[in-house]
Amino acid sequence: MYQTMENPKMPLYKDAIANSNGLKVVQALTECGGIANFSEISRRSSVKDSVLAYHLDRLQRLNVVEQEAKGTYRLTYKTPLCFILEKVPEIPIAYFGLLGRKESRPKPEPTVALQLLQKEGIKPKFVYVVTSPEALNEWKELKLPYQWILSYEEEIISIDAIKNKVAPQLESLLRDLIVILDCTSATKPATIAYYELAQNYCVPLIYIYEETKQLKWLLSKETIRKKLGLT
Repeated sequence: MYQTMENPKMPLYKDAIANSNGLKVVQALTECGGIANFSEISRRSSVKDSVLAYHLDRLQRLNVVEQEAKGTYRLTYKTPLCFILEKVPEIPIAYFGLLGRKESRPKPEPTVALQLLQKEGIKPKFVYVVTSPEALNEWKELKLPYQWILSYEEEIISIDAIKNKVAPQLESLLRDLIVILDCTSATKPATIAYYELAQNYCVPLIYIYEETKQLKWLLSKETIRKKLGLT
């Protein structure tokens, strides 16, 4: 993951956890659900006093940790760290997908994806879907219980427009939830935009083979761990 001129605050996870004490501090925060005070982090990580203060300051400079209040720290984003590390308390999951035109499909793609995720023991509590007004109108009789993010036809055919539309909502969800992106459906630019966002933010990413109804993890727990140097 690289910081850019467009987003200089992108967390540098690989740098953060390359140091053993940095990893211990991050692990301690994930074990606390993403937020803890100085003494609790110290107790769980066994990193003490000035050494802990140094590493917390370093993690803040790398945009992986924020100081929420005096003596209290939190992960900037709970995804991916609370997804890939162990001993993490249960954190709600959000599904973030796409909905294309109905055409000959008997079921909306997000519905299929959610059913397949449940078969793997993953039950998202929140569902966010990007779609066009035209596609939403074609599926309106189903009254799908999702949070809709409308993207007009000229936007959904532009990679940058989709990224700009999705990124603020995605960043908001990453702060407090485990987010799973689904790049199935809609347009090729939308699929590419989701793939690039998943790579940039290290977010788990799935794709559904529509004909066979198979779920493919494009960015799984294992691939994210490998990307960050944990395996």
